[in-house]
Amino acid sequence: MKRFTLLLFVLSLVVLSFGQVAKTSLDAPFQQQAAVGQSTFGVPDKASGEVFWETSFNWANPADERGWTLPEGWIIADNADLGNVWVWRNDTLGGRFTTQAAPAHFVTGSDGFIAVPMDEYNFRDGVGTSNVSDTYIITAPIDCSAVSSVVVKFSQYFRLCCSNYLLDMLVTNDGGVHWASYDVRFGVSGNNVTTAKFRNVEINISDVAAGLPNVQIQFYMHGMAMYFWMIDDLKLAEAYQYDVVLEDTWMDFDIGDGVTTDQINYWPLSQMGMAGANSGTIGNYYFKAAFLNNGNQDAEDAYLDLTVLKNGTQVLNEISPVRTIWTLERDTQLIANPYLANDYGDYRFDFRAVFDNEDEVAANNLASMFFTVNDTLSHRADFSNETSGNTGGWVGGGNAGDMLVVDYDLYAPAEINSITAYIAGFTAAETPQFQFVLLKLIDEVQEEWIASDVIDMDSSYMNRWVTLPVVKDGETEFLEAGKYSVCVRMWGTLEGDADGTSGIRVGRDLSTKYAGCGQYYGPDGSWHSLAGAPLWMIGYNINETGGPTSADVTFNVDLNAHIANNEFHPGTDNVDVVGFTSVWMGPAAMTDADADGIYTVTVAGLPVGQRIEYKYRVNGVEEAFPTTGNLHRNYTIRYWNVINNRFNNGVTAGIGTPELMESFDVYPNPANGSFTVSFTSVAPVTAQIALIDMQGHAVYQHTVTNVTSHTETIDSRLPQGIYFLRVNSGNEVLVRKVVVN
Repeated sequence: MKRFTLLLFVLSLVVLSFGQVAKTSLDAPFQQQAAVGQSTFGVPDKASGEVFWETSFNWANPADERGWTLPEGWIIADNADLGNVWVWRNDTLGGRFTTQAAPAHFVTGSDGFIAVPMDEYNFRDGVGTSNVSDTYIITAPIDCSAVSSVVVKFSQYFRLCCSNYLLDMLVTNDGGVHWASYDVRFGVSGNNVTTAKFRNVEINISDVAAGLPNVQIQFYMHGMAMYFWMIDDLKLAEAYQYDVVLEDTWMDFDIGDGVTTDQINYWPLSQMGMAGANSGTIGNYYFKAAFLNNGNQDAEDAYLDLTVLKNGTQVLNEISPVRTIWTLERDTQLIANPYLANDYGDYRFDFRAVFDNEDEVAANNLASMFFTVNDTLSHRADFSNETSGNTGGWVGGGNAGDMLVVDYDLYAPAEINSITAYIAGFTAAETPQFQFVLLKLIDEVQEEWIASDVIDMDSSYMNRWVTLPVVKDGETEFLEAGKYSVCVRMWGTLEGDADGTSGIRVGRDLSTKYAGCGQYYGPDGSWHSLAGAPLWMIGYNINETGGPTSADVTFNVDLNAHIANNEFHPGTDNVDVVGFTSVWMGPAAMTDADADGIYTVTVAGLPVGQRIEYKYRVNGVEEAFPTTGNLHRNYTIRYWNVINNRFNNGVTAGIGTPELMESFDVYPNPANGSFTVSFTSVAPVTAQIALIDMQGHAVYQHTVTNVTSHTETIDSRLPQGIYFLRVNSGNEVLVRKVVVN
């Protein structure tokens, strides 16, 4: 195996644009301090991947006045001497803006974790401050002399604000004289929580730790004024012999002027396939991936394997040139030929890291990215709302009339029909309004071109995709090829502030790479940008047809947790999925032909682009998930639809014999605008009674407490239609369809 004495120095100079671990050497070339450990490289470990040191941070100690005790040899310090230090916690972090308990991926979160709760520190005794963090925690020395390789593993969760925030893991083997530094923020930008791929971290530190007796790990947070950083389940393990990590992937969309832009999720067929103005073909995708050899052995003949599926059927397979990646080295793999998705469909691009030996951690070799070719929608973002925001807190922002912006290129003339955006929330006290706007670049100046009506915001628009038609005049809706910006304009009122507020929040996509994300346009015509901010979920629709109008939807629901908990009995119990909108009412019975605990059914011919709401039922009793907001699962139908869920989101409770079913009644039904609901229970319950319309909105809600029987009449002067009367007792959800004539 090839090794260089300057390996650490080389790694310290690597610039990683895709947010990988960036290691630097501090004070002196660290490789000289690790020579003993290097001599064992190339000798196969007898316990590949075995954990040899760990802590779950189970530091609770009732005898200590703090309620916990720092283990001997560990060090906690605050360089700023403000008392804003790492602490042990087993409760919920708070402050002005934070409510965060141990997240689900903290396997031992219940016995404690360590955290820097900056939001609490900057809101002591109800007084707001903005002091930045400058604190570290260091482990006691760890003996790594008996191992030939070392991987650090830990679970983390953070949210960052509002300065030059840095989250570092550092390693020393000489008592702190020299430190090797690893960036574990991974490029996650401000005001965003840790994305899923960076929540469980594994970093090979063999070149600075293997074979050495006094290794210490430091976690250092500095520059952050708000929110938190939490860490749990810290482990040191021997490295795997063969472990190539697919660290990141890219799909670059050809925009025809000699450059590419990042991934676009939805694009009309009529706007691609033509020759670019300067070069290339509009819509060609170029592919690359970042590999890290995290194993002990060199990865011989490594390459990127790319598979393209259209509506679930493979249509292409390409591989990159092969090359050897030495241990702890990175490499970029490129697919030589571009790919043009030249037909309507949902495309999935599967990336796989391959090399000559069998990878011992195959799960980190795979990634998938997506692209939909449709007839109407241009949308950079995907449909997953990971977070939301507005211009509040931005320099010059937070005023009535601010517009959130996403840029688009139009390559062929088209008629615009509507603009769509995900409206995530609002502040009712500000009586907010919003409007969708299209800007056109004319002589290097953005001019307002066409817009929707102004909408008074209310709860019916919250946490939903909202599509508004533009106001057409017979001319401006017919767009020429050129550069446009699609915007959400926001207004709100604030007592004593003549400028008002931005009122509402728009969804943001954390997973789609796009550099021009953090823009907004002020009411004074000024442009503002926040570098690295995630993509606003705003797109537009053109007046085109031709794409498929219906598609099949396959539902899969995992019942293994309930089977193991003796709550579901295969062969005796039954499960189905039921719909709650006019798009699809259901139910559809589900089966498990291969006896793997995952039940499935395919519903044919549902309308593409329409939103369905659904739930799973066992023996006629609905799952309790979700428990807040719209109490249905929801999904927008695509060309290719495979929905994977866990029954009740995996919570094993409340799917036995229903307590209320035999005594739950609604009458008269059909009704003439008023009807009565009645139920009894074998034990006292607290129950929420809700009437849900076909769009999933609650038009009536009432909670009764500690009752064994209850009867009430609902008279809401309801419009004619179909409604669903729901009684939710916490462990059980019962539903009756109500028809109002």
